[in-house]
Amino acid sequence: MMIVYILISFFLLLFLGTPVAFTMGLVTAGMLIINGISLELIVQRMFSGVNDFSYLALPLFILAGNIMGKGGLTKRLIRLANVIVGKLSGGLAMTSVVTSALFGAISGSTVATTYAVGSVMVPRMKEQKYSDSFIASIIGPAGVLGLIIPPSITMVILGITTNISIGELFLAGFLPGILLTAIICVYVGFMSKRKGFGVIEQTEVNAKKFFVIFKEAFLPLMTPVFILVSIFSGFATATEAAVLAVIYGFVLSLFYKELNISKFKEIMINSAVTSATILIIISAANAFTYMLTTNRIPNMITDFFLQYASTPTQFLLIVSVILLILGTLTEVTSLIILLGPIFMPIAMQYGIDPIHFGMILIMNFALANITPPVGLSLIAGASITDRDMGIEHTFPYILHVIAILAIFVLVIIFVPSISTSVPNLFE
Repeated sequence: MMIVYILISFFLLLFLGTPVAFTMGLVTAGMLIINGISLELIVQRMFSGVNDFSYLALPLFILAGNIMGKGGLTKRLIRLANVIVGKLSGGLAMTSVVTSALFGAISGSTVATTYAVGSVMVPRMKEQKYSDSFIASIIGPAGVLGLIIPPSITMVILGITTNISIGELFLAGFLPGILLTAIICVYVGFMSKRKGFGVIEQTEVNAKKFFVIFKEAFLPLMTPVFILVSIFSGFATATEAAVLAVIYGFVLSLFYKELNISKFKEIMINSAVTSATILIIISAANAFTYMLTTNRIPNMITDFFLQYASTPTQFLLIVSVILLILGTLTEVTSLIILLGPIFMPIAMQYGIDPIHFGMILIMNFALANITPPVGLSLIAGASITDRDMGIEHTFPYILHVIAILAIFVLVIIFVPSISTSVPNLFE
């Protein structure tokens, strides 16, 4: 009966528009009062929830991504992406997707990727007669490539909360990220040709010009390589690698002479606000998770799975359905903190590879980011396309992209090697 009260209270507050961190705090406080436990426990659990050296990686990766986004790296990546796919049907939209993948490998943030790429590409796509609904349906979902392709802030949070190697999660994201980028590009090309969107680039690019453009983008492209090598060589932890990423991005921005005092002030403010938002959710979720544990909710969930899911595949499918439903209602970070520690031990009982399971969670979180009504990347894509645009205006194109991503989740479930082959090479 307690789980019913918790669920009703939680979703009622969400539907009333209460921020997810406050929702978890209020529900936790209510349950503690019912159980006669001092509310001081909330403060203790919230503090212990973020009192971890590993969490320093979050604000540092956010800062690194913002520095690189404002420091001239985005336009160099756009030029490279345009050379690669600009001559194809729907080339400019494909350029947006490929650039999002490249920038995602730098920023590690979905919304940051959407805004960094969208701010440059949306005006150009409008000039080439792409419809607003199509633009928002591509720019928003393309941002989730920053969640899948390393280094990913979401992977850092998941690795910490579930005790999975962050470095191995980073490696696991490469192949799924590349495949998903290619699949979205195929969809974009098909739909652009069918609807008559865009103009095919006529400018010829010879080998010399391509080399010049590639050379300009080379140093930004080395960011994920730089981070992964520092981690797997034993030179740095994930947190220390994040410090190196900040320094590397700062030096590159100064080298390109595109970072000034005004931009730096904006970068620091945006990084602080974004970091605080995430860390508040993490701290509140820790107190909420403690309350769930004391009420034996994880044990009930474990018993449910063991009773109704007789195979690992059935378990993974049920988890995906649960995340799909919850992803439409709440923000991804809170889902990770709440459900990651609950689902991971159950996955271990089914003998599922933790890296494979981690990537299934990541792909489901990516799907949640574009699923109405709380898909942050979709909302960001709509808002950057048109300030007054609602997510309902992204139909039917966003439904196509959601279907593509949902099918890709199933592919990841049934073909574990897509997630595990790259990490296995480094064992």
